[in-house]
Amino acid sequence: MSKKNNQQATALSFLLRRMSKFPVKMAAIVLFAILGNILMLLGPKLMGEAIDLLALHKGIITDELWQLLIILIIVYISASFFQWLLGHLSSLISADVIRNLRQNLYEHLNYLSLNFFHHTPFGKITATMSTDIDQVNDGLINGLPQLFSGIVSLFGSIYFMFSISWKVALLIVGLTPIISFISHFISKNSFNMYRLEAEQRAELNGLAEEMINEHKLARTLQAQNDVIPNYEEMNAELYVYGQKAQFYSSLVNPSTRLVNSISFILCGGYATILAIRGELTVGQVGSLLFYANQFSKPINLITEIITQIQAALASAYRIYELLNIKPAEIETETTPEFEFVKGEIEFKQVYFSYIETEPLIQNLNVKIPAKSKVAIVGPTGAGKTTLVNLLMRFYELDQGEIIIDNQPISKMTRNSVRKSFGMVLQDVWLFEGTVLENLTFANQEISRAEVIRICQEIEADSFIRRLEKGYDTVIDATTSLSQGQKQLLTVARVMIQNPDMVILDEATSAIDTVTEMRVQKAFDQMMQNRTSFVIAHRLSTILDAEIILVMDEGNIVEKGDFQTLMAGDTLFKHLYNSQFEAQVD
Repeated sequence: MSKKNNQQATALSFLLRRMSKFPVKMAAIVLFAILGNILMLLGPKLMGEAIDLLALHKGIITDELWQLLIILIIVYISASFFQWLLGHLSSLISADVIRNLRQNLYEHLNYLSLNFFHHTPFGKITATMSTDIDQVNDGLINGLPQLFSGIVSLFGSIYFMFSISWKVALLIVGLTPIISFISHFISKNSFNMYRLEAEQRAELNGLAEEMINEHKLARTLQAQNDVIPNYEEMNAELYVYGQKAQFYSSLVNPSTRLVNSISFILCGGYATILAIRGELTVGQVGSLLFYANQFSKPINLITEIITQIQAALASAYRIYELLNIKPAEIETETTPEFEFVKGEIEFKQVYFSYIETEPLIQNLNVKIPAKSKVAIVGPTGAGKTTLVNLLMRFYELDQGEIIIDNQPISKMTRNSVRKSFGMVLQDVWLFEGTVLENLTFANQEISRAEVIRICQEIEADSFIRRLEKGYDTVIDATTSLSQGQKQLLTVARVMIQNPDMVILDEATSAIDTVTEMRVQKAFDQMMQNRTSFVIAHRLSTILDAEIILVMDEGNIVEKGDFQTLMAGDTLFKHLYNSQFEAQVD
């Protein structure tokens, strides 16, 4: 079996497993499909009998004919009712499957390591969460009832044709391989094109989203000169894949209808000959013509929605691939919680790499005494932020262990470890909500008065009060806040959290020097009697650190306090002098 067919079969199996989680609704769908279509197929047989009654009585309407007509009306009304139930239940089961898929995808993303997000374009993830889910939903709503109806109608038509004339039935069934071959050829090629189209759409969305999010920087660097041609090329490829997919899909109706028309003509001609020979009645000829047309309808119905089916399967396979990515180790109810004692930390024979073939941190060993202020410095790309990411268990180690208060954090729940840290990043994150809701996000028990006191300490209270509704102002895209003001809010949020340990990752990078001096006082107060890590570009902010770790190429190459590191010919001294060369001179 080819790779394409494997993917298609995998996607179909994936969806069927999802639908099988609702056995009662699935059983009802099968039942209503059988009842609705069998009753619908019974109609032509009854109509044939009615025609024969009219022929027998030379056009006189008898009581027997009236009874037959009443039965026929009841049969068609019942068939329509069951088919309505089939469509309604199909919509319900589709909604259930899609709801569970969305929930499973979101939960699964929360368990994936940050390494996955580091290497996967954001647009590709959002395309799977939105476009692919919608494609599967459309395919299930339209395809599910037609799939079951088609199967029942196909075998039901064969049964009724054989019950009337096995000779005509064999003639019609003999044309089935031709229809099947055409459908298989088209579905195989269109599935591949829809899969490529979905992948290319995700790449295109990712590029567009990246450029929109960073439009200021892109325009400053005049990146549009390179991005626009690149976007145009990717868009052209998407157009080609879409056109090829539509081309194969457009072959469906003309080709299958041609074969169906030929089968209808052959059926009519052969049935007429048998009627002349006295082997069939006029009514039976009419019934056979209907069944000959009905026999091809299920195949036509499936091929008519082949576009949605193939698009749904291509999208389902992408969802399957995402759900199949191995998550970080799943925690259980028995996984112990981390319990903070005093904040003593040890990195023990730690190895880590973002890419398996490119090691970053190798055999890292360092002990951090409790309640120490630790500064981490080094050139760009040295692994400073990586070190604190490992401490927070944003990434799992390749080897070794990080131990806090004699507890290996890899054995503890992630949330309990992360809850012990307060972190201020260089990238500001504020959600849509009031200023107060953003500030108390990690500590909702704190009083409003205490929030205001903390904001006054770091001199954030004044600009907050100048907002339209002060602390009750809703922060959204229209709120006018400078980058420095946003960062002050994140600083206040960590101080309100009142964590056991603190991590500051370029926390004052977007604040002016005067404001930085004021905020630094608040930081110093917050870091008292707490194990604290400070990653700082401005080395003047870490001169009072008890321990300075100097990193280069993922390793700690120097360790000591400011005076010790400045005494010799050290990398730290080189970094310090290069930054403050004017003052040294």
